[in-house]
Amino acid sequence: MVVVLTAFLLAASPETAPLSFAEALALAERAPLPDAAARALESKRAADARMSTLANPQLVVEPGWRRSEAAGGGLDLRVGVAQPFNLSGHGAARAEAARLETEALCAEARALLLARRLSVAEAWLLLWAAEQAHARAAEEVRLAGELRRAVESAAALGAATALDVAEATTYAAEARLAELDAQGQVAERRAAFSRQVGGRGTWPVSAAGPLPEVVLPPESRWPELQASAARLPAVVARRFQARAERARADEVRAARGVQLQLGVAALREYDGAVGGVATVGVTPPVFDRAERERGTLLAGATRLEGEAAADAATAGADLALALHEVEHSHEVAEVLRGTLLPGAEKAASLAELLFRAGDATVLEVVRLRRALVTARIRLGHAQAGEALARVRAHFFVDALREPAS
Repeated sequence: MVVVLTAFLLAASPETAPLSFAEALALAERAPLPDAAARALESKRAADARMSTLANPQLVVEPGWRRSEAAGGGLDLRVGVAQPFNLSGHGAARAEAARLETEALCAEARALLLARRLSVAEAWLLLWAAEQAHARAAEEVRLAGELRRAVESAAALGAATALDVAEATTYAAEARLAELDAQGQVAERRAAFSRQVGGRGTWPVSAAGPLPEVVLPPESRWPELQASAARLPAVVARRFQARAERARADEVRAARGVQLQLGVAALREYDGAVGGVATVGVTPPVFDRAERERGTLLAGATRLEGEAAADAATAGADLALALHEVEHSHEVAEVLRGTLLPGAEKAASLAELLFRAGDATVLEVVRLRRALVTARIRLGHAQAGEALARVRAHFFVDALREPAS
């Protein structure tokens, strides 16, 4: 579905194509970074599945030549194979390091997808608010034009002054400028949305459909969720990276541990005699125990553990803020929806009635019409802000429910 939708958008005409919130989130999964992270994880898992627990055997061919007074000269040849065995647990250490690296990649992929879904959701909602503002501005242009024509007609009959005409004309021009500004804002929001989903240029899309509705846990569970913020993917990824670094340190130490080498060889001597030998070799870690490599890896692990602790604290603050924004944005939208906008609509309507009756000036009508437009635009932004707050909190909560691996 996503591929078909992407092809449709790229082939679309300059006319905007409607794009719902759910379709926008589907595009987030195909954005370059999340898609690359998912493919990297699959490649890592495929390579790990083919990983062997044994070291490579050693093949030896030793040709030579000898001569003696009794037997004359001839070719010596020795052909052998030797298999090294690590007695310090290198195979298990390597498997554990590979497992933790895969877990870190998995958590990184989840973190990238979560971040991109949040960015796409914000871009879509901001585009929705910008398009709502543009629609309000376009409606105001129409109403301002009607007011200007009405005032001009009244002036022709002597019922309005030249000042009234000038005020109405100025109001119509300002409304048109506001509409042009809103058009520019829509273009900017479309470009921002295109960047988030990996588009080139500006996709001719419009935010279609209703605002997203999500169900959040009851407020009684919010403190519990904040306390578990360390399970968010970005924090989990950092912890797994630290553990993987320590596992790699164990791996290189085991690689320099006790090595046992078993081999067999076939001999043919210059005088025609043939035979075979078995070889046993041991390499003890007397001098080199991989201190050089382990020092760097352990230092990196310590740094990553500190970053994980800092990320956990940041994640807790981010989640607390996201849950607070749910309440705050709802209160703002309710004040606009329940008080400010109804009052502005009533005031503007009464001012127009009084103006037609000759009991209000054009300036009063213009002032109240501007207040109404501002209230409507603010409500659109508030609705988008409330939806974004709920979506952000919902994504965080969903991420906490996912297994930390």
